[in-house]
Amino acid sequence: MKTVLMTLLLLATVTANAYDFKTLAENLILPGYQQLQLTTNSLNASGQSYCDKQSKEQLKRLRNQFRSAFLAWQSMQPIRFGPIQYLNREHRFQMWPDKRGSVGKHLRRLLQNTEMTDPGFDISSKSVAVQGFSALERLLFSDKPIDSIQCKLIVAITDNLKSMSSNLLDDWKEGDSAYVGYFSTAARGNDIFESDTELAGQILNSLYTQLEFMVTQKLDRPLGASINKARGKRAEGWRSQTALTALKANLEASRQLYLGIYAEKLGKELAAKIDTAFQQSAQLVGNINQPLKTAVTDEKQRPMILELRSTLSALKGLIGRELANELNLSLGFNSLDGD
Repeated sequence: MKTVLMTLLLLATVTANAYDFKTLAENLILPGYQQLQLTTNSLNASGQSYCDKQSKEQLKRLRNQFRSAFLAWQSMQPIRFGPIQYLNREHRFQMWPDKRGSVGKHLRRLLQNTEMTDPGFDISSKSVAVQGFSALERLLFSDKPIDSIQCKLIVAITDNLKSMSSNLLDDWKEGDSAYVGYFSTAARGNDIFESDTELAGQILNSLYTQLEFMVTQKLDRPLGASINKARGKRAEGWRSQTALTALKANLEASRQLYLGIYAEKLGKELAAKIDTAFQQSAQLVGNINQPLKTAVTDEKQRPMILELRSTLSALKGLIGRELANELNLSLGFNSLDGD
């Protein structure tokens, strides 16, 4: 009887400590990719509609639809593994940061190419730099009028984003080899994740990497070393003025990922510190009332950005060190190493 009770207690402990990946997929990941599919479908429809009529109202609608789809993409950035890495999708959706100016270079080259007028033109066979949001933003938010060749490219890019979003969602949930099946059943015998600890570490790596990306790329690049060395045009989405809303989307998605998998397993003290860091970061983003492009050189706004950077860095440390240590998880390889 004593042995049976001990076994039941052990099973209860294992169950309580197990990670619920299935619920995470159903409540957060799949709905996020469904939203990306819906918004890119609408973006494609708006692109075709605009290029048919080319009215100011249609352009305004198309730009707003770009922002919606772009923020749906930003909400899924903390998921940096799985089908998003198939066929180089991550960079095909968005080539950023673009330290070598590849987007502008390949875009100019493509617009001068006569094959743009061919009925069988396929943007997915071209450079990743011109396949997604980065190239589309340049076309939609230019001060110059959009000509017929550019319109063909706008439709081609939006169609590519729509297709990639649909295929990405299918890879997660359709067929016998659906990724969600491997994701929900991490254990010995699983072809991708041999234990729930391995998958929990993979998710933690993805979360930590996103926070680091926000600090070192989305903030540090436009901030520069000083106010005199700030470069506002290095901000993500500066043309469409989506840099701060992208940060908000990243931050909320990261918080939801943390809450969905780790929060209940932590001691009260560490959980409280992480909750506070998320809340403070969100408040600081909301306090910045200029586009990031200009805020980095504004004497009143810049200190807020620096405080946000400091708070995000502290949050990154809490996640990457204290949370990892308390749950005995390994971060593993950081995909930003070497950047």
